[in-house]
Amino acid sequence: MIQIAKPLTAFLATVLLQSPLKAVPSLPAIADDDNNIVIKNKTEKYVFVYSADESSVLINEQSNTIFRCDGFRTEFPFVEFYDEQSSINDLSVFIEGKKAKYLKPSFDYYSVDNIFYSDARVCYVKVPLEKKGAETEVQVSKTINDPRYFTTIYFPEAHKIEHKQIVIDIPAWMHVDIKEMNFEGYSIEKQVEKKENLTTYIYNIRQMAARKNEPNSPGPSYIYPHLLMLCRSAETKAGKITYFNTVADQYAWYRQLVKQIGNDPVSIKQKASEITNNLKNDTAKIKAIYKYVQDNIRYIAFEDGMAGFKPEKAQDVLSKKYGDCKGMANLTKELLQGAGFDARLCWIGTNHIAYDYSTPSLSVDNHMICAVKYKGRFYFLDATETYIGFDKYAERIQGRQVLIEDGDKFILEKIPTLTPSQNISSEKRLLTIDGNDLAGPVFYRLSGESKESLLFKIHGLKKDKLSTALQSYLSDNNSKYTITQLQTSDLNDRNNELNIDYKLNYKDAVSGFGDELYVDMDFRKEMEDAAINTDKRTQDVVFPYKQHLISETELTIPPGYKVNELPVGLNIDNPEYSFSINYKTSAEKLVYRKEIIIKHTLLKKTDFNKWNSNIQQLRKCYNEQVTLTKK
Repeated sequence: MIQIAKPLTAFLATVLLQSPLKAVPSLPAIADDDNNIVIKNKTEKYVFVYSADESSVLINEQSNTIFRCDGFRTEFPFVEFYDEQSSINDLSVFIEGKKAKYLKPSFDYYSVDNIFYSDARVCYVKVPLEKKGAETEVQVSKTINDPRYFTTIYFPEAHKIEHKQIVIDIPAWMHVDIKEMNFEGYSIEKQVEKKENLTTYIYNIRQMAARKNEPNSPGPSYIYPHLLMLCRSAETKAGKITYFNTVADQYAWYRQLVKQIGNDPVSIKQKASEITNNLKNDTAKIKAIYKYVQDNIRYIAFEDGMAGFKPEKAQDVLSKKYGDCKGMANLTKELLQGAGFDARLCWIGTNHIAYDYSTPSLSVDNHMICAVKYKGRFYFLDATETYIGFDKYAERIQGRQVLIEDGDKFILEKIPTLTPSQNISSEKRLLTIDGNDLAGPVFYRLSGESKESLLFKIHGLKKDKLSTALQSYLSDNNSKYTITQLQTSDLNDRNNELNIDYKLNYKDAVSGFGDELYVDMDFRKEMEDAAINTDKRTQDVVFPYKQHLISETELTIPPGYKVNELPVGLNIDNPEYSFSINYKTSAEKLVYRKEIIIKHTLLKKTDFNKWNSNIQQLRKCYNEQVTLTKK
C-alpha cells in the first residue's frame, strides 16, 4: 500500500469529482470485489429542443437502466444528480416489468458530513434485487435548462456494464462539437446517422469495468472514457444564441456574472486600511491582506444557484467570516484594490482537470483565485491554501492555465511551475550515545507544502494541544522518542520556513553484544511502506506535491570505539524521483545523510515495477545498522 508524506447530467458528477476541496467528495463506487450487481443494459438519450416559451434551448435526457443480481439478495441506492440548471421530471423503478409505486424517490441537497459543497441536489431511491438473476429497471427523465451546463457524458458507472448505449440527437440548427476522450483500450463502437435536419451520434459500450475511487489517482477526465460536449451556438427562430464558441465567449459570460456581484468598495477600503495600517512597504501590504483572508475567512464551498459561478459579495464574506473559493478570491481582490493595488479575479482549473481554455467549457475550470499586478508581473493569491506564502503556489495549480480578468478583455497566463526545493523537509540531529540511548539536539526545517501539510494538521487542534500535537508528529507516535525543550518559529508565518528545535532522547536505540555496539541511524524511514500493490492498483499514482526531504544524523563516536565497516548506502536517480543514502566518517564523527526527492507528482502504471524495486532497495538500506567496535 502506498503511503505519501504527510446541471445536472454527467457534468455535475464531473464537477464534484473535480472539486478543489481538501477532502474531495466522490460518487458512489463499489468495492473491488463486489460483482453482485451488474448493469445488464443501459440506454441514455440526449435530445436538443428549442423552447419557445423559455426562448432557450433545452436538453431532454432519458435513461433506462436494467440492473441484474448475480449473487445474493441485496438493495442499493440509485442516485441521480440535479441542480438549479436542471430538473428531474420523473424517476421510476420497475420490478419484473411492473412499476413499483411504493418505491418513491427522495430529494435532498448533496452534502458530505452535513456540509453542502455546491448547489447540487440528489434524487435517490433504494433499489431492491430480490434474488440471484433478478432484474430491476430504473427509468429517469431529466431536463438541462442551458447547453452551457451540458458539458460531459461519462461512460463508466458505479457497477460493471455489460452493454450501454448513448444516443445524442443534434438538430441542424444546433452547433455542437463532440470530443472523444480516453477511448483507447475500451470496447466502444460509434455510429453517425445523418438526416436532412438531424445528426444522431450512437455509442455502444460493452463489458466496461465499474468506476473505482482509488486514492491519489488522476482526475476522472484523465482516465475515464467520456465525451466533452462543446456547445457553440444555436440558430433558433428567435435568433442566434451564442454559448461558448470561443474562450472570449466564456469570459464574457463570467464577466457579466462578476458585474452582478454588488461589492461595497467603501466598507472594504476601510477594512483594507485597517489591515495595512502602519505598513509602508507595498509588498508587506499585499502579504498582510493575503494573510488576513487566509487567517480570518474559513473556506466552506457552499454554492447556491448561480453562486456556482458567481462570487459572493466581498462585504458578505467579510461579515460572515466564511466563503467558497470565489468569495475568498473576490474579497482578496477588493481588499487589494481598496489598498490601491491592481488586483484581478482569475478562473483556473486545478491539475485534477485534463482540459485547458483551448476547449471553452464550464468543465475547464473548477477554482477561482486572485492576481495582483505589481511592478509589471502578476502574483497569484489562493487564499483557500491557508498556509501557503506569498509567491508560493500549491502543486494543484502550478503550471495551469489561468484566465485573468482585464475589463471587457482577458489575459491568459500560466501559474509558475516550481521545483521540489519549494517543499523542503530538512532534519539534522547531533547525537551522542548515552548507555543504550541516543541523545542530542535536533533541528527541523520545513517550507512550502511540507510546512503547509504540518500546519494544516496541528492548527486544527486547540491551542493548548499544539505542543502535544507537534511532539506526536515529530516522534511519529514512538513512545521511546522523548522530546524536550521544544521551540518553534512563528507558527503563523506564511512566508518564511518553519523552524522546530528540540532535545531528543531516543531510548534503546543502541544495542550491544560483547565488544560491539549496533546503531540504527535512521529513525523515520520515510516511504519504507510505499510499495504499490500492482495486483489491485489500476490507475496511475499522483503524489500530493513535489518534495525534497533531507535527513542528516551526526553521531559522536564514543571514546575507545571505531566504526567497523560502513554500510554501502544507496543511489537511485530517476526522472520522476531519487533516493540517496550515504555514510561517512570524519575525525570522531559518523555522518548519515539521506535525500528523497519527488521530482514529478505523476507516477505512471508503467513505472510501478521499477518503483517497487527501488522501494525494496530503500527498505533494505534502512535495515542496515552501523557497527561500532572497541579499539
